[in-house]
Amino acid sequence: MRYKFKNGTTKDPLQKDRVTSKLLQQFDEANLRLQYRFAHWLERKTVTWSRKSWILILILFTILTSGSSVYVVIKSLSQSEVKAIRVIPITKLVNSRQADSKRDLLKGSISSSEFEKIVRFRRYLDSLLRSPTGQKIKDSVIQYRPGLLDSLTIVEKYYQSQFKK
Repeated sequence: MRYKFKNGTTKDPLQKDRVTSKLLQQFDEANLRLQYRFAHWLERKTVTWSRKSWILILILFTILTSGSSVYVVIKSLSQSEVKAIRVIPITKLVNSRQADSKRDLLKGSISSSEFEKIVRFRRYLDSLLRSPTGQKIKDSVIQYRPGLLDSLTIVEKYYQSQFKK
């Protein structure tokens, strides 16, 4: 089945899936060949080792890994200074206010993607309060766009009122 797109070309939309599928299959085959070669190389290098040497290697590996694990546990338990996790308090919005019910009756509707952008922008403005430079940026936004935060509140209330009906 052939499809005609805006640019005038005719291509099967499943062609891209076939190409990626074939490419992934080739990568899988190359990976298996590499694994086989490496396993064969290791087998040739260790074919002369006796059973006692294998047991010795296993014992050494077990001792080293368990020793390093015990060392990490003891070191973590014996540290005198505790590194505390920094907690940033949640603050209430400074310029949030209740919108009038008359303003909530705006004409039109707001899509969920537009509302998500508004919420992300509100979170960004709130996150600016965490640093002195961020506070300066937020103050300049409020200075040059004095009604912006009020407008955000009105739009958020309107979006929420769409679902209450």
